[in-house]
Amino acid sequence: MYFKPSYVPHNGAANILVRSLAEELGLSLNKKYEIILASFLAIAKKVNGQAFDWCTGNSNVKLWGLFPHVTNQSVKEVYKLLKANDYIGATTDFPNYLIEHIGLGKPNWIKAKRLPKHFLDMAIFVESNLPYVLVNKPEKYEDRRARENQNLAAPKLGIREVKHKFGKDYTLAYRPVKEMNTYWAEHPLYNPIDDEFYSSAKRIFHNGSIKSGGRWYGGWTDFEADQRFSFTIDNKPVVHVDVNAMILCLLSSLTGKPMNMIGVWWDVYQRVVCQIPNITNARQKVKLVVKELTDSGNPCKSKPSPDNEILSDVEEFIHIRDLCLDAYPALQCLDRERLNFTNDLSYHEANVLTETLLRLKQQDIVAYPAHDCVIVRLGDEFDAMETFKSVFKEYASSFQNPNADLDIALTVRFDSSNEMGIQGSF
Repeated sequence: MYFKPSYVPHNGAANILVRSLAEELGLSLNKKYEIILASFLAIAKKVNGQAFDWCTGNSNVKLWGLFPHVTNQSVKEVYKLLKANDYIGATTDFPNYLIEHIGLGKPNWIKAKRLPKHFLDMAIFVESNLPYVLVNKPEKYEDRRARENQNLAAPKLGIREVKHKFGKDYTLAYRPVKEMNTYWAEHPLYNPIDDEFYSSAKRIFHNGSIKSGGRWYGGWTDFEADQRFSFTIDNKPVVHVDVNAMILCLLSSLTGKPMNMIGVWWDVYQRVVCQIPNITNARQKVKLVVKELTDSGNPCKSKPSPDNEILSDVEEFIHIRDLCLDAYPALQCLDRERLNFTNDLSYHEANVLTETLLRLKQQDIVAYPAHDCVIVRLGDEFDAMETFKSVFKEYASSFQNPNADLDIALTVRFDSSNEMGIQGSF
């Protein structure tokens, strides 16, 4: 867990804590100090007495300028005041949870001190100040895998460099994020697990390009789908509406190479699964093989990644790979530089999702993104489903290929044991 200046107070207890802390530190409470202090309190509440990382190195200090409403200097100033007033202290008692590190410089493990626990437990915060758009620096495939194995985030381009380099394209990328954040502020997503709200997302682009990647991320995307079923929007339960095999459908549409499917289907992966009845966890393995190919951009990949325990049998991997290449001919068009998941495919996936969010907003339907899925209030799932299908068809038709009539299959999930399939077809 690491500090980031992204929270604001949501209820009376949180506002009182922020105001009293500002007064004791001698700060005039404006927007930037409110965000920084609320973020410190929100993180302290989340870790519940454990250590968290508040990076202070030069490269990390520059990172805070990516967040709206705050400056690098103001974050540094508040850190020093909290330390001088004994509200934070260094610790060697490292946390027992998985180390989540921002990816720049050495971690600075600290613990919060002197905070009124009862009042902090009552305080509720909302994450509403994430950067709109981040662009990762270019990386070679091998460097990216090595970094990911160390649980490090990708290094980012500075905000001034991004604005200068991409100009209008940057504006087009952040405008829908800002629009959705404004709308979400009226309908924040509540997380009862951490007792906090979310109304802000960021889009992360890859490879030093504003047209590579672009997925949406928010506090809710850190949780598994089964955990998110307990979340609420406007005090209503949520439903997940997600696309079946979005990447395969997009690749097929982009390349004009239809999948070898006939008529209608509920699950694209079943085309291969039905051919390997004697393989355990067949569907999961088919999905993982497709992911191995699209992640690497190599349709001829001869063995799974070393850390992929489920696909440890090389012969089985090759057998499933060959069946996939036959069932989904578009996979043969993959290449390491462009047509792989990290670059081109995730960019198109994000475009479809972005347009779906905006269309639903026009219908006053609150939707939060989760990769190839939208999270909506119970009762809005059918409108979300129709909108997703419509947006995908329009997007696919823009490539003017013979596969533009593909109608995606969807899964509507009410909870971990209750779901409904919506068939797709050609």
